[in-house]
Amino acid sequence: MKILLVGAGSIGGSTAVMLKEHGCDIDLVEANEKRAEAIRTTGLKLTGALGDHCQRFRVYGSADEIEETYDVCVIATKYFALQAVAKQMLPHVKPNGLFVSMQNGICTELLSDVVGKDRAVGCMIGFGATLKPDGTINMTSKGELMLGRVTGVIDGPLKALVAVYNYLLPTKAVPNIEACLYSKLIVNSCINSIAPLTGETVGRMLESKKAKLIFLEIAREGTLVAKKLGIKVPPYAKVLNYNLLLISEAAWFKNLCCLVVNVVGSKFGDVRPSTLQSLDRGEKTEIDIFNGYIVRKGKEAGVPTPVNQQIYDFIKKIEAGEEKSTLANLDRIRL
Repeated sequence: MKILLVGAGSIGGSTAVMLKEHGCDIDLVEANEKRAEAIRTTGLKLTGALGDHCQRFRVYGSADEIEETYDVCVIATKYFALQAVAKQMLPHVKPNGLFVSMQNGICTELLSDVVGKDRAVGCMIGFGATLKPDGTINMTSKGELMLGRVTGVIDGPLKALVAVYNYLLPTKAVPNIEACLYSKLIVNSCINSIAPLTGETVGRMLESKKAKLIFLEIAREGTLVAKKLGIKVPPYAKVLNYNLLLISEAAWFKNLCCLVVNVVGSKFGDVRPSTLQSLDRGEKTEIDIFNGYIVRKGKEAGVPTPVNQQIYDFIKKIEAGEEKSTLANLDRIRL
């Protein structure tokens, strides 16, 4: 299986290194000339949860340089580049080849619009990683991955792809990838909104009782939207069963749920989520496919999402330089 990977950042780079180390035939596309040359010569370095690894790759600077045809194209760019990249890579993937979306959020529809539902594969990413200024990738946490065709079919090509991804981390083929992606979307909408709101790591921000209550309300609204849309959201990491949030609005029950949120804080304590990393670099965040997604789907379904709306609006102001990230912002969110 010949694999072409576009976007060797924290998630894509982690994937590329581990697959290459286990003998997979994988090439990269990297538009940044300096980074591309470094990967060719000194290699792509991965540290952290899986130990220390380094692999050199064949790296194309653009789609125009690609001379071969691939069985699989993995796209691990930011979501707003997904469709453009997919269009550029179409001529370089076999007619029956697969395209894998490795973005946060639910981007399978965007991918399907370009490559077709029969070729689109979603990936639920259960690990965390950070791209350091020197180009080294640090895997901050491990977890399982899930791969699924948009059509829901589990066939030979998908099973073969799952076998390859197992070189990275334990991976399952699932028939309901969008429900799995929605499960990850909810926790991402909690972590990747409160972090840039406060400017703190996951562990630090979740020391606040108000942050935990905001976390729960973001998740509750997201779950209500999913229920109205007919999406059966599975528990995330076997711990976060969002449907329990719909049982009661009583204070004692919320306090009980806060204990579960502590598990998230302990697991991802020192992590600076991707939205916060984007702000660190002066870049646009992906809040549109986190809380923004819940708000949009809520409007479509007729489900109010006031806390997600407040969070979304606040992060947009931080992006624009109109507000700053600080723990004091928690008190400005109305529950």
